[in-house]
Amino acid sequence: MLNYSEINKMFNQDEDTAIHLDTLYNVAINNYQGLSRLSVIMIKDNNASNYFVRDRLSATNNDELFTKKMSQVGGIPMMIKSQSERIIDDLSNSNLNPRTLFLLNCGHRSGFSYPLSFKGQVIAIVFFNASEVNFFAKRSIQKDMLFLATVIHSLMVRQFEKKQFIDISLAIALNMGHAKDPETQEHLNRMERYSSKLAYLLTVKKEIDHEFIRRIETYAAFHDIGKYKIPDEILFSCEIFTPEERKVMNQHCVHGVDIIDDVLSHFPMNMRYVEEYRFLKNIILHHHERFDGNGYPMGLKADAIPLEARIVMVADVFDALLSKRLYKQAWSIDEVVAYMAAHSGTMFDPDCVDALITHLADFIEIYEAHADE
Repeated sequence: MLNYSEINKMFNQDEDTAIHLDTLYNVAINNYQGLSRLSVIMIKDNNASNYFVRDRLSATNNDELFTKKMSQVGGIPMMIKSQSERIIDDLSNSNLNPRTLFLLNCGHRSGFSYPLSFKGQVIAIVFFNASEVNFFAKRSIQKDMLFLATVIHSLMVRQFEKKQFIDISLAIALNMGHAKDPETQEHLNRMERYSSKLAYLLTVKKEIDHEFIRRIETYAAFHDIGKYKIPDEILFSCEIFTPEERKVMNQHCVHGVDIIDDVLSHFPMNMRYVEEYRFLKNIILHHHERFDGNGYPMGLKADAIPLEARIVMVADVFDALLSKRLYKQAWSIDEVVAYMAAHSGTMFDPDCVDALITHLADFIEIYEAHADE
């Protein structure tokens, strides 16, 4: 049986949530040799995506990434509706969908899962698996799994609440900037989805984890927040910029970082999450850097450009070309693809362009689902 008091002491420390989850996994498998897997699946906008995975039977699964739309029926929707645990004594006797078959092929034989709620909404589901049939049948083990799920729930809620105040302030800043930006709200919605889709597709070639995908989906829409400080006569111009006007316009990247720094300055240091908001500022500052080094504001080249900025640049240009703007008509999809391909390796990261073109139908679907009104 788990030592509840000792576990509670461990998680009073203000560590990163992923570090705490890793510690909790080790505590669990050290106490229960039959336990074989711990995963946390995030639930958002009717999608389920991996947040954390530790698999004792297959270490390669620890890097597993997936995002999929949830069906209206099945175990996950039932748990979300009931907000109670689910126990599967023998996975081979359950619905043999691709996910269940994947777990069985890895050697997992039973499962215990529990939904985590925040302000009345299910935000995540914790899954425990064991290499033995009927492992979770004992009431004492169920009690321990519920305790572990409660600890994970506390960690997740603590993370949500600590970031919530800053995120609200950032959202206000984004809305203020967007109120002056000639681009549409749907453009911002598409940017989130294009960028997270590209990041997911790039996992086969780049070192991208669950946090990277969450962050880029959260922050891609902030890329042009600095336009708030650009004079109206330049921002809303339908004419080709003069060199002087272009210089002013290009300052929106630096202005955007200044806005974020100003927001963060109002919060204690322990709430500023250096890596989290460095990621955000990388997107804002570097999303106009070119792969060949001829971009701005710093002239970074190739891999020196943060990957999150390279992804957002491809998503932003793709959407800009497809869309009608003050200074241009919308391009056809064939024209857009030809342009992206022609500038692969000069303006754009070739891997990003390849992922976009190879899965073009997915990006067109996003565009059409969130088309400008």
